[in-house]
Amino acid sequence: MGFLQTGSEGGWRAANTASYKETAEQLGVNLKFYDSQNDLAKQVAGFQQFIEDPEVNVISISPLEAAGWEQVLKDAEAAGKPVILSDRRIDGNEDLYVTFVGADFIEEGRKSGTEMCKLLEGSESKNVWELVGNVGASAAIDRGVGFRQTAEECGIVVTNSQTGNWSVVEGKQVTEAWLKESKDVQGIFGQNDEMAFGAIEALKEAGLVPAVDVKIISVDATAGAFQAMLDGTLNVTVECNPLIAPQVFEVALAVMNGEGASLPKWIPSIEGVFYMDDPNLAEIAAGRKY
Repeated sequence: MGFLQTGSEGGWRAANTASYKETAEQLGVNLKFYDSQNDLAKQVAGFQQFIEDPEVNVISISPLEAAGWEQVLKDAEAAGKPVILSDRRIDGNEDLYVTFVGADFIEEGRKSGTEMCKLLEGSESKNVWELVGNVGASAAIDRGVGFRQTAEECGIVVTNSQTGNWSVVEGKQVTEAWLKESKDVQGIFGQNDEMAFGAIEALKEAGLVPAVDVKIISVDATAGAFQAMLDGTLNVTVECNPLIAPQVFEVALAVMNGEGASLPKWIPSIEGVFYMDDPNLAEIAAGRKY
């Protein structure tokens, strides 16, 4: 199998990569790993390499962006190499890939909006800032759509929304810039944990108390998010499960056995929601794999 990872932008991605490598080793599968370094041109070039590599039978990809994949997918089909989407969806013809294994990003956004409504219940103002993932990624687009679907029902207004490119550094920089303009904010929605961590640091430096003065929700539920909740600086984290490689390899084996046509076009991962005020939080955190 050839696997094209987006990059190494944080704890979630590291856990996802580890899941692939560990599962391949357990199954005795030769995994060829390609780090796209968050560069779409590099990812497309890596995809072409796997198409041309005679040792690669199946290609799995976490696409950096949702658009622009039709031609390379057609090239893979012509070369007889089935493609499995992992973690992120793409636009276009579903017939050009076997299936998508991953989360319902819109539902993750909806859950985040619902939880923000609960946190801001009774608040006179409900101004929320949104730290967005990289522009064009299906996870970023869908989480934003889902968040608004439920958040707007309780009167939340998204007064600022800007990309933080999934990173702590950019999440902090964007939040700092907003805080210089205004401190009229009651909640921050970080589309991943790392950007939320950056916002937490920016709030502290501006003299605000994270999770108290400004409620904070993130998506991913990595170990860092659990630590932030235990520290009292993050209110809620919505899970996006990175340990999906076993499901991907199960699909790959089915395809190699000629059973690909019977598979659904989406195989969802199983996910939860976790809270800072859960009395069992430390116990839950201790049992996590990522």
